[in-house]
Amino acid sequence: MKNFLSLRISVLYITNTIRHSHITNMSERVYVSETMVEFRARGGVIVSNGDSRFTSDSLSSPALRRKLTRADLETKHGRGHLVKIGSVNITKKICQDELETLIRGSSDDSKMVEVYPTRFCGNCGRSSWQFVEFERRGHSTCRGCGMVQKSKKSHMGTLYLNDEGKGTKSMWECTPGMDQHDSCLVDGRGKRMDIASQRPKSHLRNYWRILKKIDGIGGFWHFLAIDGLIRSAKAKMKSFYHSIHDGVRSDTKRKLPHGGAELAAACFYCAVLEFEDRVKYKTPCTLPAIQEGASSEVDRKHHRSTRDVTDLIILKYAHMLKKCGLCSVFVPQIGAETLKFTATSASLEHARMALFNACKPVKFYLPVDGSWGMQVGDTHQGVLYINSIQSEGVAFDKGLRKGDYIFQLQGQTMGIEITPAVFLRQVVAAKQKEAQLQIEICIMRKKNP
Repeated sequence: MKNFLSLRISVLYITNTIRHSHITNMSERVYVSETMVEFRARGGVIVSNGDSRFTSDSLSSPALRRKLTRADLETKHGRGHLVKIGSVNITKKICQDELETLIRGSSDDSKMVEVYPTRFCGNCGRSSWQFVEFERRGHSTCRGCGMVQKSKKSHMGTLYLNDEGKGTKSMWECTPGMDQHDSCLVDGRGKRMDIASQRPKSHLRNYWRILKKIDGIGGFWHFLAIDGLIRSAKAKMKSFYHSIHDGVRSDTKRKLPHGGAELAAACFYCAVLEFEDRVKYKTPCTLPAIQEGASSEVDRKHHRSTRDVTDLIILKYAHMLKKCGLCSVFVPQIGAETLKFTATSASLEHARMALFNACKPVKFYLPVDGSWGMQVGDTHQGVLYINSIQSEGVAFDKGLRKGDYIFQLQGQTMGIEITPAVFLRQVVAAKQKEAQLQIEICIMRKKNP
């Protein structure tokens, strides 16, 4: 057997949770173990690591240097600390004299375990156990300089199942949509803490005000999809803000456009356009209605004139968001005929949405030949419905029933302006198309109680 001492390194990536009042520390660590005979043979000594802990400097071993890269040696050298000698756990209260006495009294086969950090602050270089961890937000903050670090954890976003086999968001290891830009320190009462006497910058406070304005605009409506629209609008605003104030370029070169209410309305309008394009039907969140909601969110001061929110400014900002890649659908041009708005159409859209909220969509395929055996009427609430249907007819055999609301014909949504006569002409035109064997009709049927 060759006479040489080999230092054994065991790299164990584990996730430990250490709680100090309201501070949680979760990080990946590298554990290095060696026997006492190996420690004594290399002439090891106990020194301070600068963080009120003591290290055996196990990375100085020539055998270990051959197994690590130069970058690992430069970052980890002198940054670890002892956690265990034999069966004795090393705590912060143990002084250097007690450690040396413990080492002298240990047998040769006793193991000495040292832990090294794998993450360091990109600004001041402090180790990861100097971070305040926000594991559910996906980032951590250095307690020395306040720099936000991106967390590195295993199984990010793992969705755990409860006893009923359903996913529970409360057990997620991260929050979807959160990143390092959402960092903040809070005290035990949940109040925001300023790091190193740093007050949030004015553009960051303006960004928070705009997010509140989006909540105010979306609060004008009450239907199932409104919460998703508000979240989508906030995500657009967040991406737009961080594209300007990215923390790299000077904050004085680019600024958010004037008018927080107008920008909030543009983000919400783009979210509405994408939603309507996806579901193929209109919502009551029209541009004039959004304009009216944004007007109530304008910051007005006494003895100071303030510009009103106009649809022209909202469309201008919406086109700006589209140029930044934050809107994936067509944005209407300024002065388009489709933007005309009346109080009657708004009430019909609200009534239509109220009916559809209690229904579910169902598709049917009817033949192009012969009569379907049904009549369509107008509810005068912005939607057509099946007024009567013959039990021996084709429509009844396919599954259509009296009272079903007409939603789409051949994938085209029936708007509030469609009358029974117009619907009949569209059905006749669809039947006359060549190479057409079936006609698709989608209805909205009331859900079972």
